[in-house]
Amino acid sequence: MISDLFDLKGKFINYFMRKKKNCLVLILIFSIIYILSATVLLKVYDITKLQIINFIFSFIIIFEVCIKIAQSQRFISWIGEQLDKTFRLLIMFIISLNCTYFFTRITLQVIRTY
Repeated sequence: MISDLFDLKGKFINYFMRKKKNCLVLILIFSIIYILSATVLLKVYDITKLQIINFIFSFIIIFEVCIKIAQSQRFISWIGEQLDKTFRLLIMFIISLNCTYFFTRITLQVIRTY
């Protein structure tokens, strides 16, 4: 829905995210791979290294989406066309850092409960 809302384009987005069936399959495959790799890494490393890997992995994904949103025409018209591109990217960088931080904190709490 975000890709439709901000009119994001790309091969990956067009193939996987435009169709709900492909999106659900991608989420299922991604979840299985992530759970398997997290359990292996948790056995090999301690929980803090898993949290660092989780932060890096999720930041790359969230940051890429935020950068594409920052360059969309809808976001530019919402935040103002007079705002420099650098500041728009800075705003989305800060948003992606905050989202990633909360995501890693939540996953750390889930991992610690098990």
